Amino acid sequence: MVAVEILGVHEGANSHPMVLLRHEDRVLPIVVGLNEANAIQMGLMEEKVGRPMTHDLVCNVLAGLGGELESVTIYKLENDTFFAHLNVERKSEEGVVEQVLRIDARPSDGVAVAVRIGCPIYVDEAVMNTAAQDLAILNPEDEPEDDDELDS
Repeated sequence: MVAVEILGVHEGANSHPMVLLRHEDRVLPIVVGLNEANAIQMGLMEEKVGRPMTHDLVCNVLAGLGGELESVTIYKLENDTFFAHLNVERKSEEGVVEQVLRIDARPSDGVAVAVRIGCPIYVDEAVMNTAAQDLAILNPEDEPEDDDELDS
């Protein structure tokens, strides 16, 4: 598994939104739905709305049940479909891990929840080797001028 950072949500081919995940000099583009793209963007910008959106609700349910989202893992690519799961831990009052849950999720939903909680996102190395592209594929106007811009 490799840790990735979210470069952002961009318009891809045929105007379909994509979330771009970066590991070193490679970028993994994942086509997402419009609602998920908006949810990821809102999470990245830390925008708050009056009432909880679906991904906020997931965060609230996890917290209410005593679970902590430790990470999101994109673990498989099959027939052009990415698979992911949420890695959730339930701890006792003393902080001892009592239960580890692996919850099936679409990668876009996992990323939308992860940006709200601030947990890491991991991608299986085999998925990166199959689907990632060289970072240089970004359009020059999309490519950050220096590494400092990627951290914002």
